[in-house]
Amino acid sequence: MSNYRVLIVEDDFRVANIWKEFTLTLPEFSVTGTAKSGTEALESLQKESTDLMIMDVYMPDIDGVELLREVRKLGLALDVIAITAAKESRIVQRIIRMGIIDYIIKPCALERFQVALNRFKQVRETFEKEELEQNELDHLLHRSAASFGNSRKLPKGMQELTMKKVLHCFDNNPYARSAEEITKATGLSLATVQRYLRYLAESELIKKELTYGSQGRPEHKYSKT
Repeated sequence: MSNYRVLIVEDDFRVANIWKEFTLTLPEFSVTGTAKSGTEALESLQKESTDLMIMDVYMPDIDGVELLREVRKLGLALDVIAITAAKESRIVQRIIRMGIIDYIIKPCALERFQVALNRFKQVRETFEKEELEQNELDHLLHRSAASFGNSRKLPKGMQELTMKKVLHCFDNNPYARSAEEITKATGLSLATVQRYLRYLAESELIKKELTYGSQGRPEHKYSKT
């Protein structure tokens, strides 16, 4: 089993501890350290081998934009997830252009945090292959629902607009959801929703997992990959 090493860059120690606890809920991940500033983060990265950096944008010395710029200059094989209160489009755009796995606006719940870490894991596992197929690249690069609908012929009886409606639920709420919850959100029938979810899961555009509720009853939950 892979052991992905994570550095948490967050100046609020309480928040840093929460991200540490969230990270350790997934057995493939370990936390190598925490940094309260961009300067500390750069020092740590040059001393400790790190696979993933989880960073805030607002920090007491250099901000996340400058930190990421310096990280890229070092040429490290490092992926980055931003979890921050920064939501100005100019900041988001600059960070995304420097290459990150995910960008999450605070507050961040455990389920959304796990989605980001699983996304990172999926990217790493994909790049372990010698060569990639087009469908793998499409999946890796978050191909949009619109381009998906235009690039594949849907099975008989399935409609692109309905497909987009189901996928849009995950854009509005990225957390794992049941077919019943998506039925309420879309106004579609349960049978219709189940059919589209099954197809999306088979196409690997969403992830299907078996979970157990408070009563111990198994239930399928779906989330964005």
